[in-house]
Amino acid sequence: MPTDSPSRENSLERLNRTYFSDPARRLSFRRGDVIFRQNEPNRRLFLILRGEIIAYQQDADAPETRYEVFRAGAGSYIGVQSFFSRRYALSSEIVAETDVEMAFIDADVPAVEPEKYGPLSEQFMPTILHELAERNSRVFARTVEKEAAVKRMHRAEMSATLGQLAAGIAHELNNAVGVLARKTDFVLEFLENSLGETSAENLDLFRRGLDYSAVTSSEDVRRLAREFEREYDLPPDIAKVLVRLAGTREGAEKLGRKRIASLEKNARYWELGHDLHDMRVAARHAASIVRSVKLLGGGGNIRREDGASVYESLCEAIALLKSNLRDVRLESQIGEAADCPTIRADMTELVQIWVNIIKNACDALKIAGTPDPTVKIRLQVVPTGTLRGFIAVSITDNGPGVPEGFHQKIFQPDFTTKKNGLNFGLGLGLAIVRRLVDAYEGEITLDSVPGKTTFCIHLPYKKF
Repeated sequence: MPTDSPSRENSLERLNRTYFSDPARRLSFRRGDVIFRQNEPNRRLFLILRGEIIAYQQDADAPETRYEVFRAGAGSYIGVQSFFSRRYALSSEIVAETDVEMAFIDADVPAVEPEKYGPLSEQFMPTILHELAERNSRVFARTVEKEAAVKRMHRAEMSATLGQLAAGIAHELNNAVGVLARKTDFVLEFLENSLGETSAENLDLFRRGLDYSAVTSSEDVRRLAREFEREYDLPPDIAKVLVRLAGTREGAEKLGRKRIASLEKNARYWELGHDLHDMRVAARHAASIVRSVKLLGGGGNIRREDGASVYESLCEAIALLKSNLRDVRLESQIGEAADCPTIRADMTELVQIWVNIIKNACDALKIAGTPDPTVKIRLQVVPTGTLRGFIAVSITDNGPGVPEGFHQKIFQPDFTTKKNGLNFGLGLGLAIVRRLVDAYEGEITLDSVPGKTTFCIHLPYKKF
């Protein structure tokens, strides 16, 4: 019976040195050689000295199909199970992935120093344990790989389903949006003609409301409205209309006190024009949603030859999000329309970019209950020394920030952080944004820490 001390010496290194060092018991194979067929008789135990092998198994229901079982390299053993179970047949087909050299022992090999190290099976216990550990590792790796494959298949099925849904949505939504757009244009034309026949002043108010773009910061609107309330003795809602109509104190003075006094009775014409403006913007926005969903399925990148204004697209996005921005201080630094060059883009797709980012900012502020919630929008034209410049738009909020681990995940199609019943989130918004920005050869970056989150989008434009 061997002692405990010598038994501890039954290491893999000693076994390899003792049993696999005979040069006469070595075999060499070239890359691509079939070393063993599946279920082929074998009465040897092999140690790979150099190179790599691949083990395959045939599908019992489809013999012409085989699957990779494992790969092994130098230091690995082949045939452990069949050798020590006395089955003497390999359960896999072994193929040389590279040039291979192996050493072997036969089934009738005598044990070396059995009085010191025990019988052959006991001496090779480290080999058996090593093989079991390798098999467990391979099983775990295959399980992980299978899970990943199932997830990829699930996502592929989801994408296919989304594509089918997109086709149905496109058909139904286009019909509804088409009706809305046509009826809006009809109402607009009718009102313009009617007001033109009855009151030039009310027609002017209507057209000003129709052309209004909400770019003044919400804080400035509230401050100026309070001043107009006191100065012109106006109700709060009429004072806000005057701010949007006049823009500044100088603009109000140009209107004159007589016309300002009539606003209490006629302001509804400005509001009617502005409502129709929002309806037209909403119709275009709804149509762009269909195209955006198609983009997720790899649809074509749409680029219009006629220029689109980034400035105007920001104005439309702000107009669409009035309800979201109602309790948020908006700080807008986007300059004037004339200062911003047009780019080769689709207006509704640009609006879609800004709407998704601004709405996400508003939702984050609401979820966190941020005191003095603020969204800052800044537009800059960045000329370069080449034939192309860049228009940079940054959108910043003072919310809780995006955790560092989510910086890349937020652009994935199925990732959403909208929970607790606040909103219904499909996780499509920022995925759509990235796809659209990529379509225009632009770049989107995220810089986020608690208290300050900024999305910056660079869109190229051609210099003429």
